[in-house]
Amino acid sequence: MELHVETLFKMDGFSIIDADLSGDEVIVLVDQDGPVVYWNERTIRLPFHLSSPFIRLLDSETFLVVDVTHEGTPGNVWVIDGRGSILHSFHAGNAIGAVAVNDTGVWIGYADEGVFGEGISTEALVCFSRTGEVLQRYQSDFVRPPNIVDCELLQANRTGVWLCPSIWYDLIHIDVTGRLNKYKTPKRLHDSSALTIQGQVGYFVKDGLLYKWPFGARKRPDVVDEFSGTARGLEEGERFHFMKIGDYEVSGVRIVDE
Repeated sequence: MELHVETLFKMDGFSIIDADLSGDEVIVLVDQDGPVVYWNERTIRLPFHLSSPFIRLLDSETFLVVDVTHEGTPGNVWVIDGRGSILHSFHAGNAIGAVAVNDTGVWIGYADEGVFGEGISTEALVCFSRTGEVLQRYQSDFVRPPNIVDCELLQANRTGVWLCPSIWYDLIHIDVTGRLNKYKTPKRLHDSSALTIQGQVGYFVKDGLLYKWPFGARKRPDVVDEFSGTARGLEEGERFHFMKIGDYEVSGVRIVDE
């Protein structure tokens, strides 16, 4: 088993803030004297200030920008089309730590500052519609859910959403019907920085190494390869398993079983 890395986007002179990948489409958010989006050979300058934002593709015509926190302002989530027009905006709470999108909605995970703060962030994980309607709340809508104090390791796919908090370490899956399952994460994987779930196998990035954990078969995790840089796991079915985001380059990482 080895890693194949492919460069997807390069930027000269301006730093990359975040990026996303869906199929063959890559969208990149750059700090270019303000936030600028590069997508499908289009350049879109965003008309608002951002502190520490996320960008995610919603479909072939729209994308999502989420800022970590905008206290005292009407919104920190914007749904934007390919011409740069803002279709919807709403406030999704403070101390946002992760963002993932699937057919169910927009999943927002909160860091511990939000979970122990006030408002919607205290739910730890919330699913919103694209217009800002609250569809599902982790703390309130589940019966005795596993206790989590942060939700910064988050991945959505067609089967639901996966999360792995950095304290108590349960790998938690919420499926499309709302059913919740959990798996006790081995100590070796605690405090991982990136996660992708492929079937009943989890791949975790931690301290420069990539681990494979067949949790469905109840096996122990093993090291697959070295893995450097900042990464985010992509959903099952994508052509890459991880996306690496550097200061000036975005790459796709594929795990190849040879």
